[in-house]
Amino acid sequence: MNRAAAALPLIAALALTGCVADPDTDASSSTSTVTAAPTSPSSPNPTPPSDDATVIPVPEAGDDSRESALAAAEKVVATFGQPTLDAETWMNNLYPLMTQVGAAAYEGTDPAKVPVHQVTGAGTILDGSTEVALIIEVPTDAGPYNVSLSRIDPAAPWLADRIRPAQA
Repeated sequence: MNRAAAALPLIAALALTGCVADPDTDASSSTSTVTAAPTSPSSPNPTPPSDDATVIPVPEAGDDSRESALAAAEKVVATFGQPTLDAETWMNNLYPLMTQVGAAAYEGTDPAKVPVHQVTGAGTILDGSTEVALIIEVPTDAGPYNVSLSRIDPAAPWLADRIRPAQA
């Protein structure tokens, strides 16, 4: 064993001693304090808002918004359904159509295992659509797929969070 390798455990031990609190230091001299938030186990149900509280509903997606969402979902599924591409090209094609969370979820996916080859019709927006989130069912040669789309505000583009087979 060479000297550098033998000294490594000693260097690591010395470096870690800076991560341990000095027992001689008075804890009250610390400059920051963490206080736990009080909890109330007495009520299992959340307290409803008071009568004077205002809940602002998220508006339903308008016609322009719905059209752009349908186009986005169909493009996502068409891009997703390219099992003959190599994994790097496939993922690079999906990146601009996905949220960060969505893209991370599909990292490492083998496109050869994706059963979809093509979109076979127009998508349908499922109930509960809003100006910032919705689900679209897109027909494919492998059966219908649901695409969850979201955006940060009504002026932003629709991006896919998830692509999955529709529940039968």
